Amino acid sequence: MATLADPTASRAVLVGVPEYDSLPPLPAVRENVGALRRLFADPAVWGLPTENILVPDLSGPDPLDAVMGALRSAAREATDTLLVYYAGHGLTNILTGELTLALPGVEDLDQWWRALSFNHIRRALTDPTLAATRRVVVLDCCYSALALAGDMGPAPASIDVAALTEVNGAFVLTACAESETAKAPPGARYTAFTGELITALEEGVADGPELLDLHTLYLHLAEVLAERRWPVPQQRSRNSIGDLALARNRAWSAPAASVDGDDAGRGGPVFRRVAVPATERARLLQRVGNFPGAAAALRDAAVDQEPEALRQRIRQLRRANRHSEAAALWRLAEGV
Repeated sequence: MATLADPTASRAVLVGVPEYDSLPPLPAVRENVGALRRLFADPAVWGLPTENILVPDLSGPDPLDAVMGALRSAAREATDTLLVYYAGHGLTNILTGELTLALPGVEDLDQWWRALSFNHIRRALTDPTLAATRRVVVLDCCYSALALAGDMGPAPASIDVAALTEVNGAFVLTACAESETAKAPPGARYTAFTGELITALEEGVADGPELLDLHTLYLHLAEVLAERRWPVPQQRSRNSIGDLALARNRAWSAPAASVDGDDAGRGGPVFRRVAVPATERARLLQRVGNFPGAAAALRDAAVDQEPEALRQRIRQLRRANRHSEAAALWRLAEGV
C-alpha cells in the first residue's frame, strides 16, 4: 500500500547545471529545478517545507563542495525520505566505467578529484549512520563525454549504466537506458524526461491511485515517453520502496459508491472492465522476475469497463510491442 513521504521529516536536494564552459548549455535544466522546487513545496502535491528543499549554488569556485555540502546537510536532517535529483550532462570514464555528473568548470575527467562522481552520492546514501529510511535518486542525463547539441550525451553500449547507478535500499530512476541519449529539445521549456515528470505532478495521472507511488510514476513516464518516441526511463529499486509516494494525484477522484445488482439494472447494462493500472503493475513485476505476482495482478484486474475501452487498450499495447500483455488482457476479456 502506498504511503506519502512525511514532508516535515524529508529532504530534497535538487542539482541542475544549465551552463558549462565547454559543453553545450542546457537552459531547460534551470526551468526543471524551478518547477520541481515549486511542486514539491505545493501542499496539493507533496507539501515539502521550502527550507527542506536544498538547491546548491554552483556559481562558486568549488561546485563539488556545494553539492556534497547540501547532500550531507540533507542526509543529517532527513528521517523519512531523502531525494536527490540531478539534471545536466553525464560523463563516463571509459577506462573505469565510473559515472560522473558534470559540474560547471569540471567538464572532463582531467581533474577527476573535483568531479561529482556518482560514487560520492552512492556513499552518502549508503552511510550506515543515515537516519532516512527511504532514499530516492532521479537522474536526468546521459552517460558519455560526447555531449551533442540537443542531446545530453550518448553512452557507450558496453557500459551497464543501470548497474552503475544502483544503490542498495534506494529507488533510482534514470531518464534513459545506457545506450540512449536523454533529450533536451531545443526551445522546449523543460527537458523531455523531467518535463513529463512535472506534468504528472501538476496534472496528475488519469486512472491512477490517490497517491502517486514511485512505481506508478515510473510506469506512467515509461508509457508516455514511449508513445512520444522519446527514450524510455529505467529504474532500479530494492524491497518495497516503490510503494513510497512523493505526490498526491491531482487527477484522482474518490470512486463512486458500488451498485448492487437490482440498482444496476435501472441504469442500463453493467459492463465488465479490466483496470489498466493492474496491467502496468504486471509489467513491472514481470521485469523484476516476479511472474506469479504478475499473473495475480492480471487476474485481479477484472473490474467494470466498456468493451470498446478494453479493445482500445489492447491496441495500444500491441502498438507498443507489448504483445504478451495484450494477449493476457484478451484472455481476461474472454473470461469475464
